[in-house]
Amino acid sequence: MSAISNIYLIIFLPLISSLFCQVFGKKAFPFWIALISSLATFFMALKVLPDVLIYEKIANDFQLSALSIALEFRLDVVGIIFLLLLTFIKIVILVYYRPDIERLIDQKDRKIFYSVYLLHLFALVGIFTTNNILNLFLFFEVYSFAFFATSSISKTIKISELSFRYFCLNAASSLVILFCFLAFYLSFGEVDFTKIVDALSITPNLSKWFVITIFTLLALSFTVKFFPFWLYFENLKSTNIISSYISIDSVFIKTSVGIFIILKFLYLLFGSHLLFVNFDFQPVIILLSLLIIFYSSIKLYQQKHLKTIVVYLCLNNLGFILGCIGMQTIESFQSLFYFLLNILLVNLLLFIFATFLKRNFKTSSIRKLWLIKDHHFLLVLPIKLLIFFIAAFPMSTLFFANWYFVYASMNADISIFLLIGLIVSNFMQVSLAIKLFDSISSKHSKIENSSNRLGIKEYSFYLMSFWFLITTIYLSSLVANLTGNLSFRFASFLLSNSI
Repeated sequence: MSAISNIYLIIFLPLISSLFCQVFGKKAFPFWIALISSLATFFMALKVLPDVLIYEKIANDFQLSALSIALEFRLDVVGIIFLLLLTFIKIVILVYYRPDIERLIDQKDRKIFYSVYLLHLFALVGIFTTNNILNLFLFFEVYSFAFFATSSISKTIKISELSFRYFCLNAASSLVILFCFLAFYLSFGEVDFTKIVDALSITPNLSKWFVITIFTLLALSFTVKFFPFWLYFENLKSTNIISSYISIDSVFIKTSVGIFIILKFLYLLFGSHLLFVNFDFQPVIILLSLLIIFYSSIKLYQQKHLKTIVVYLCLNNLGFILGCIGMQTIESFQSLFYFLLNILLVNLLLFIFATFLKRNFKTSSIRKLWLIKDHHFLLVLPIKLLIFFIAAFPMSTLFFANWYFVYASMNADISIFLLIGLIVSNFMQVSLAIKLFDSISSKHSKIENSSNRLGIKEYSFYLMSFWFLITTIYLSSLVANLTGNLSFRFASFLLSNSI
């Protein structure tokens, strides 16, 4: 089967499977349809990966009309990497939260949940493969619809209020994005992203104010749409399963989509021929990066609960990712790749561990980790192994991220100040690792020790989940050469397509 046929299957399979969940809605059929469809999407994307790395992009453009959703596509190096990572994360959270979903909602709502899950996956695939700005807007809206539909299943007032607030912000940002995309269409007569990039780079009389205005509006809209961290802090400590599921979607999936959008539809659209040469935006980006790094590091030091700790860890990584974009070198984009891996693997495992702690022990406090050790040492062992990655020990993803970041920062310009942020951040990371280790190793009273003790069989599913993720994390280090080559291809593509 050709790569083009595989890509069409990747695009349409989640959409068709979503309908099957409604047709075969009895018993456990919806879950298995969702799982098999997600696994098939992942492995087909893995099959296409070598072709994309060889040719850098695989495109099929019929030029049928300005709006031809999912018929035209362009899968490049950046798109295939994000597609693989996000599909993997979707599979992990689908399997991990399945027992809770089955227990929480009835059969009717269950099939709706799995249908919406597949619609969400369809929207993600569409965002990563489309090369048409109007199609991109439609996939944004499908993505938002799936998010709101999942929120409605919880039937709790707090989550409904949160969903409504995000709906208002999302609607405003969607209108601004649509305005910007229409401005591109009216200015260049094109909706094809590649042709708009070419037009921007060869148009000498293009108004600087037009570029600055469109860039600013898109940057603000994407920030509101994909990085609304402030909306979710009040529900992070909730024991509600849908709240935890939505938090994972917001902190990990939505954030990763936002990073992809910034790279492809801000960085490549307004690349070095506009932003970094004509307007010299680099100092502004690096200053903003430093502010995020220092703010998240200070807040991280003050946190006592694992869920909020994870959010500030992700925010800290996002600060470095922004600095990587500002520096614009091969090494900085390789560092960005490893920071992304750190968010989606290390931070995700820590968050899942926090939800497990909150659900079963009624707390996510960093001082209560001994409760898990008290039940069985195998439950806490994956977190002990994760400490090496949190502290950025050699051969960890964060170690490689820091290594390339230092290499990229060693210049005589303003980027040298990012090293200060890196030192402060690493101090906080090591401090967090020490706190985790001390909490796991701490002694506790016999009264606390006499709490309800369950056998290891009661936690076998969660134990397998932890070990699966920690094995994946360590494999990313064991195949360091392969991961390094992939990061180099990722960085080379971004740099070569922005010049």
